[in-house]
Amino acid sequence: MPSPYTPVVASPSCGNTLNLDNLHFTADELRSLNELLVTAVLQSPSMSLLHTLVTGIKNDRRIGIIPGTFGLVGKAAQSCNPIPHCYELVAIEKTWEPKYLEIIIDMCVDEVQDTLMRLALNCGIDVFDLTKTQIFEFILGILTKDIEKMIFRHAWFGDQAAANAPGGVITPGVDVTFFNVINGFFQQLAVIYTATPARQTAIAENYLATTNLQINSMTNLQALAYLDAVVDNAAPELTLQSDRIILVTHSIFQKAYRALQTVKAVFCDCQVLENGFTLMKWDGIPMYSIPLWDQWIMAYENNGVTLNVPNRIVYTTKSNLNIGMACNSLFENVNSFYDQRSRINRIEAVDAFDAKIYDDRLVQVGI
Repeated sequence: MPSPYTPVVASPSCGNTLNLDNLHFTADELRSLNELLVTAVLQSPSMSLLHTLVTGIKNDRRIGIIPGTFGLVGKAAQSCNPIPHCYELVAIEKTWEPKYLEIIIDMCVDEVQDTLMRLALNCGIDVFDLTKTQIFEFILGILTKDIEKMIFRHAWFGDQAAANAPGGVITPGVDVTFFNVINGFFQQLAVIYTATPARQTAIAENYLATTNLQINSMTNLQALAYLDAVVDNAAPELTLQSDRIILVTHSIFQKAYRALQTVKAVFCDCQVLENGFTLMKWDGIPMYSIPLWDQWIMAYENNGVTLNVPNRIVYTTKSNLNIGMACNSLFENVNSFYDQRSRINRIEAVDAFDAKIYDDRLVQVGI
């Protein structure tokens, strides 16, 4: 069995983990890192809000999917010695392929010795141990939120064939190894609607010649029309599922919301959820705005002229968006430790997961 780990090629040359060089406080002005303002950032929605979490996926595991119907059955009755009818349930197979991801951050006291963070250092031989200082506590507070976004990014934007533009869609200069570990939901959806074009509702503005046109050409009413088309074009089986959800870029959500405001729609029920995510009911279906999609498309799927389909609508079910993990949670344990011999302080987290759409019929994609 091949190793699930990526061999180390070379050690990177890293700068300071927490660089305060641009600050000019005196020792009396800054007594704690908690006095610094941390900028607002978009956060990831809870994994369990939009996805079904599957535990115990430690190795590649096959998924057998059996059709729930024989299709047409029942013909005119025959007399003696009847000929049997031919029916067949054809199973299909998918495979969980969890891959390990890791975060490793090393720090040495040299990074902070000549900075404002020197106030947080311990005394004596413990001066080298940063793990028991406010410095590590501060860094871990930021890193924890980034890990949640990392899981969400790989689950949706992962593409094992990721490449920089012009050959691929990743922004030139962006390291593709932040994207090429697993095939995420968008990659799987592309395979589905390429094989079955009926599962795609085309959004014409996505294919215009400039980013400005892609973002600004769509009218508010057109956004409404696209949402209606996605719901109306879906397979009948999807319309009957109790856990249906619609996930959209904020570009779609905001225009649809403005259109409803214009006509003063009394049925427009919007609420802001935890971490700033917005929920609206569309045809009675929970519809979530995902601003992170917009941010990542702009930053990481931008060839300098156009964006990679910046307006997106995904209509499916929560039980069809599965995230498989080895244990009962993902990246729950982030270790920080101090090595006395090397005097290196390390933050380290490792875990394995995969994303999988089970039923190809239960999706409709506006893209």
